[in-house]
Amino acid sequence: MEIKRVTVIGGGTMGQQIALNAAVKGFDTTLTDSFPGVLDKVATWSKGYLDGRVAKGKMTSEEAATITKRFHMVESLEAAVAEADLVIEAIVEVLDAKKELLAKVAKMAPANAIIVSNSSTFVPSSMAAATGKPEKFANLHYFNPALHMDLVEIVVGPQSSPETIKSLVSFAAKIGKQAITVQKEIEGFIVNRLFGALTTEAWFLVENGYATVEDIDTAAEKGLGHPMGAFRTMDLAGLDTIYSIRLAKYKAGTGATPPKILEEKVKKGELGRKTGKGFYTYDNK
Repeated sequence: MEIKRVTVIGGGTMGQQIALNAAVKGFDTTLTDSFPGVLDKVATWSKGYLDGRVAKGKMTSEEAATITKRFHMVESLEAAVAEADLVIEAIVEVLDAKKELLAKVAKMAPANAIIVSNSSTFVPSSMAAATGKPEKFANLHYFNPALHMDLVEIVVGPQSSPETIKSLVSFAAKIGKQAITVQKEIEGFIVNRLFGALTTEAWFLVENGYATVEDIDTAAEKGLGHPMGAFRTMDLAGLDTIYSIRLAKYKAGTGATPPKILEEKVKKGELGRKTGKGFYTYDNK
């Protein structure tokens, strides 16, 4: 099926960027969020982003106005998904919350709508049954910042149909993303498994006093050619997100306890770029 109308559920850092990316690339896009005030904040943020692009000569004021007209914010979940061809779940990384939401969406959205999760933690088979149509479900995993990162991972569930995956690959191309397909389920998918191996070693080196955060990042950037070291990347992703993933793996018996220095950062509210401080300090003005 051809995807024309997109709905994103969740107006946090990832959700708002996923939605605006779709609108910028020409899709009629709706964003919804159940928390009071979130959509107002997104409206202010999106206006600031588009105004900035106009100021930098990246788009005209007419183009920005057109994007704004096709970027809708709706409080009602039912109204948001009523005509969607693609529904993207981008809420908190809590499995029960996702399953509860997906069950609601499946009852409200058109029967032929594709439903996907942006989850980087949970594989499709852990959520698909909640929709009642697992053949039309998969993971569509974006990377932060979703407006600018070129990659998305499409994770194929055991019952995802070839038609669903083909539609998602086509959609990814239309929003300017390079899609890679995870042909069968595996924890962490591709990118996070590679990054997990790097961060595990980075944590070990820091916690055992072999090197500082700064020197480890410099080693990755200057020695391995990475655009950002492990700790800068974690600051960008959000230390609360990194902590949640590590904690989920520990509880599932597939990983060690989250590093103490990571847990301490999260408890202090030092979550990375979005709070102005993580392993580094940022000017968010």
